[in-house]
Amino acid sequence: MPETGFYDVVASRRTVRDFLPDPVPPEVLDRCLDAARLAPSSSNLQPWEFVVIRDPAVRRAANAICLDQLPAKTAPLLLALVTRRDTWRRNRDEILRVFESRGPLRKRQEAYYRKIIPAIYTAGPFGLLGPLKRAFSRAVSLVRPTPNFMSRADVRVMAHKSAALAAATFMLALRAEGYDSCPMEGFDPWRAAKLLALPRGAEVAMFLAVGKRSDKGVWWDRILMPREWTVREL
Repeated sequence: MPETGFYDVVASRRTVRDFLPDPVPPEVLDRCLDAARLAPSSSNLQPWEFVVIRDPAVRRAANAICLDQLPAKTAPLLLALVTRRDTWRRNRDEILRVFESRGPLRKRQEAYYRKIIPAIYTAGPFGLLGPLKRAFSRAVSLVRPTPNFMSRADVRVMAHKSAALAAATFMLALRAEGYDSCPMEGFDPWRAAKLLALPRGAEVAMFLAVGKRSDKGVWWDRILMPREWTVREL
C-alpha cells in the first residue's frame, strides 16, 4: 500500500483566495523553490524563473496588474513565474559543462544538445524558419514517426508546459509545509512584462499568491469532472 502523506497533500491543496497576514518564513520559501527546481522540463532546459516580489512599490503595482484580485491583495507573498525561451543557449551550455565534468561526453548527448536543440529553438529572421521546420516535420511524419522541430509558437507552448510543471511542484511543496497558494492567470501581460523588466522572449506564465488560508480562503467544495471525461484507455 502507498504511503498516504503525498496523497493527503494533493487532496488538501486548494486554490485559496483569501490569506492570513502571517509571513512566509524564508526557509520555507527556499525549500519550496528548491523543490520546484526538481520539476521535469523539456530537455532539462528549465526555461523558467520565479520572481519573488519583495519591494512594496513593485508589489502594489503587481497587485494592480493582477486586477486587484483578492488573493493578490491579501497574500503576504506574491511571485511571478516567468517563461524564459531566451535562456536556452546558456542553459544548454551549462548542461554540457556538467556532463563534461562527469566524464567524456557521449556522442548522443553531444549531438542532441549541439545539433537538435539549436534546430528546435532557432526560428530565423522574423520567425520565418519556424513554419518551414514545422512543415518539414509534418511531411516526414507521413513516412515515419518524427518530432516536431517547432515554430516559435510551438516553443512558446513548450516553455509554458515546463513552467506549469514547476508551478505544480511548488504549490504541492507549499502545501506540504502547511502553506497555500493561488495561481492567477488573470493579469495584464504587457504591464507585467514592463514591471518585471523582462527581456524579449520572456513572459509571465502566472502570478502565485502565497500564504496561509483564512477561514474565508476556500470558496466552495472541490468540483471534479466525471472520471470518464478525463481518463480513457485505448
